[in-house]
Amino acid sequence: MARKTKEEALKTYHLLLDAAAELFSHQGISHTTLLEIAKFTGMTRGAVYWHFENKEDVIKALWERDAAPFFKIFIAKLTDEGCRQTDMPADLYFKNTIKEMLRQVTQDPKNSQAIRITFNYFEATHDQTELQTYLESKSDAVYQALVTALTHLHQQQLLHSQHGPEFLAGALYSYLHGLIEVNLHLRLKKTDLANDADLLIDLFLNSFFVDNSSK
Repeated sequence: MARKTKEEALKTYHLLLDAAAELFSHQGISHTTLLEIAKFTGMTRGAVYWHFENKEDVIKALWERDAAPFFKIFIAKLTDEGCRQTDMPADLYFKNTIKEMLRQVTQDPKNSQAIRITFNYFEATHDQTELQTYLESKSDAVYQALVTALTHLHQQQLLHSQHGPEFLAGALYSYLHGLIEVNLHLRLKKTDLANDADLLIDLFLNSFFVDNSSK
C-alpha cells in the first residue's frame, strides 16, 4: 500500500507540474495562482500545497524536471574531455555541441516550455529572490562551461589571440541567450532555430577561430 501511495503522489506531482506549465505559458506566471493549477487538474488546493509551498517552488521543480537534465549533459560535453569520444577536431566538436544544444531546445517541447517560463520569470522579476538566485546559478553554470571549453581551445591556439576565453564566452552566451529567448517567444519570433540553427552558429562562431576556411 505504501508503494502505491508513493506512486500516486508522484503521479499527482507530475500532473500539477504539467498543469502549471500549461497555465504559465498561456496566461503568464503572475496571472496564475496555485488554486488555478489545482482546478486545472481537478484537484484541491491542498493537493498543490502538499507538494509546493508557492509558485517559486513550482518554477524550480519545472526547471529540475524538464530543463536540468538537458543542461547537465550540455555542460558535461563542454567541460569533460573524457566524454569526447571522437577524432573530430576540437573546434569543430565545440561548434557541433553548440548546434546540438540549439536543436534540442527547439525539438523538445517540455524543455522549450521550461526554458521559456524561466526566461519570463527573469523578465517579470526585479527584486533578488531565492528563485532568482537559484536560476542565476544555473545560468552561470552554462557561462562557466563555455569559459572552460573556450580556454581549452585557446590553449590549443585555435582562437584568435586578441580575444580571451572570458570575453568570447560572454559574447557567445549573450548570442545564445538572445537566439533562444526570441525563438521561444510565442509572438516575436525573428529567427527559425528549427531550420537555421547551424547557419546561425557558423555565422557567429567562425569569427572566433584562427582558420575556419574548412569548417
